[in-house]
Formats: sequence, structure tokens, C-alpha cells
Amino acid sequence: MRRLERVSLTQIDLEDTTFLITFMPDLNPLLASIQLVGLLKPLLLRERGDGRYQLICGFKRAEALRHLSIAEAEAFIYPQGALDDLHALLLALGHNLLRPLNLMEKAQALGKLISFGVGQRVVIDRYLPLLGLQPNIRVLKQVTGLLELERKLQEYLVGKELSLSASILFLHLDAEDQGAVLPLLEALRPGENRVKEIITFLREVSLRDGVSIPSLLAKREIEEIITDQQNPRPQRLERLRKALKEMRFPRLTVMEKRFAGYKRSLSLPPQISLQPPAFFEGDQFRMELRFKDLGQFRELVGRLHQIVEHEKMGHDPLKELVKAVDL
Repeated sequence: MRRLERVSLTQIDLEDTTFLITFMPDLNPLLASIQLVGLLKPLLLRERGDGRYQLICGFKRAEALRHLSIAEAEAFIYPQGALDDLHALLLALGHNLLRPLNLMEKAQALGKLISFGVGQRVVIDRYLPLLGLQPNIRVLKQVTGLLELERKLQEYLVGKELSLSASILFLHLDAEDQGAVLPLLEALRPGENRVKEIITFLREVSLRDGVSIPSLLAKREIEEIITDQQNPRPQRLERLRKALKEMRFPRLTVMEKRFAGYKRSLSLPPQISLQPPAFFEGDQFRMELRFKDLGQFRELVGRLHQIVEHEKMGHDPLKELVKAVDL
């Protein structure tokens, strides 16, 4: 059915990506292998009516050969009409499943299966588990949705090895938003949790205030953080986080600052921890005392007694803090 031949790379249409699944391959190990022992696995080709060949499997190998200026390669060739599109795609997918696929490779594989006529139910039940994904329609739509992202953002997701839960946050951004956010992420290089936080804050503020994400990022305080070349990146990232949090939760930020100021005024020893209600919702504060013996415990209690005695009669700053939230 198929034959093994040596083929000139000029006979292969390397621009035809019908069966391409690989995304952002690392060519270096393959280049070293080919230079050492030559091409170990033949390409997989299909004859076309114009006398040239269509590449089914081996895009990475073909690119490495071209990079090394090697003009010919061994290839298994399927005669014209012997292999339909779907079976060719399944051959490509089967070869690629021998290695871990990144998120965009999974998206490309699923997108091609659907475009070649594989039913949605079959894709969900059979192919999502093969790709290590949960078999449900929501996951299918999320993963294939990544194909609509801008190419540079797709490369960022793969380069940073972001999870699906982080990657799908970008599906809510249009092309302009994506173009505005990407330079920020590349400059500050946040981890996955920080990426989630940044994108979520930006989107929520944008929706609440009716202001575009590019406009939010153009604010002076944000722009200064991005362009700052004097301070270390982690410090700039933390400044950005605080700035976005203040934009997203202005009242909470004010309350946190007020509480922090009051706490500083108490001059509490490090063995006493005072925490406000979560998100300042409710009226229950929490205090923790750490001591190693009764004598130290007595000292801490004595310090707390001094604080209470120092407050004016009828004045309760903690109640005032809680009341301020409701104003």
C-alpha cells in the first residue's frame, strides 16, 4: 500500500499544514540526533495530483532537515487515493501521541478532527480521554476555543506551560485586549496564579467601569510599573498586583489600609497576631497569642490590658472599622 523511497525536500509541499499538530517544537535535540546518526524515522507522505507530496507526519523532522540543508530524506509514500483525509489525520495523531502534547497541540488535533467530520460525541468520548482531557462538551469548547487566540498569545501559553484553567481566561479578551495584556505578562513574567489574578482583575474592572483593558493598562500608575527598569521584577509584580486589587476592590483596600494603620498604632509584640474579619465581612476579629510559659503569657495579657486601658471610655476603634465598611 505504501512504499519507501528517498525523496527530495523540494518535492514536498512544506507549506501545506493540513495534518500539522506540532506547535512550537524544540528542534535542538532532533538537530543533534540527525547530525550524529542521520534521520532515524522516515517521513510520512501522500501523493498529490500535481506531482508533489503532502506531508502527513514528520513536520518537525522536515524542518530540521531543511535547517541542516539536507536535501533528501527517506519517506513512506501513500499513493494518491489510497489514504483519505481522516485516516491521514489519525496517522498523524497516533504518531504524535507517543509524546506529551502541549495545550495548543491538543487544540489543533481536536479542531482538525471536527473539521474532518468526526462527530462531536465521538470526539468527546474517544479523543478527549486520549489527550488527557475530561470527556465533556465544556472542555471541548474551551480547548478548541484556544485556536481563536492571537498567535503570539498562543505561544505565550505554551511557553509558560499554563494550565487549561488559566488559559481559558484569555478567551474572554478580544484581539485588542490580548495585544495590550501580552507585553505586560512578558515584562513581569508572573506565575500561573498571578496570571489568573491579573487577567481576572482587569476583566472585572473593565466590565464594571465600562473601560477597555488597554485604557486601564494605560493609566499612569500601571504604565510606570511596566516601564520601570530600576526595581526588581518581583517588586514590580507585587506593585502591579496591589494596584489592580485597589482598582478592583477600592473599599476593601481602604479598609485594609485603615486596619493596618490601627494595628501599627498598637505596637503589638510579634507574639500577638491580630486579624480582621475576612474581607471585612462580619464583626469577628481574631487574635492569636504565642508564648512558651506562664510568665510570657502573663506579659502578653498585661500588654493587651494596657492597650484596652489606653483607649478612651466609650471609644471602640474595632467597631468603628466594621461600621465604616457599611457606609
